[in-house]
Amino acid sequence: MIFLNQLISAIVQLLFFTSIPFVWYVVTNRKVAGFFQWIGFKLVPKPPIRYVIMIFVTFLVIISVPYLWLYSSGTITYSGFTIESFQQTGWGFQTICIILIWAIVQTSLTEEILFRGFLCKRLRDKWGWKAGNSIQAFLFGIIHIPAVSGTGLFAIVVVFLLTGGVGFALGWLLQQKTNGSILYGWCIHAAVNIISPIFVFSFLL
Repeated sequence: MIFLNQLISAIVQLLFFTSIPFVWYVVTNRKVAGFFQWIGFKLVPKPPIRYVIMIFVTFLVIISVPYLWLYSSGTITYSGFTIESFQQTGWGFQTICIILIWAIVQTSLTEEILFRGFLCKRLRDKWGWKAGNSIQAFLFGIIHIPAVSGTGLFAIVVVFLLTGGVGFALGWLLQQKTNGSILYGWCIHAAVNIISPIFVFSFLL
């Protein structure tokens, strides 16, 4: 049942986050064909593997210590189907599948579609890539604040700066190295989100 709930939750969030850019695309372009290419589902001739690895490793180094501290101090707590499954069955097949669905689809894919594939590009077209990228990164940081609301200003600032920095780096990769493709940022984002619960569940629970 937990697996089914996680799957439904991920699908609903994906549809909702995708519907916003889809409606914009249909209204402004007056067509449906080409939406996935427009949003960034495309490969580039020379994938920026070196930059993908650099950003991923940097994220792990810079983010892991502050986030592990926030979790260990109880400032941030895991909630949702991932932790429910782990508490019930441990590192079973169900838990692994739920983490993968949560990390690959519900969080990283939906957020890359909305923030990098849609907002970053629209803001770039209006104000240039630096301002546009900064705005979408700011908004990306803002949406993560509720995870630490009520825990103090320091935790809020840490989470905002870390997630905002991640959003800016992924926006830079999208605009400067992948010709608007969200696939490479999605890979980084998903990998970080897969590793996060593994570390927390393994060492802090």
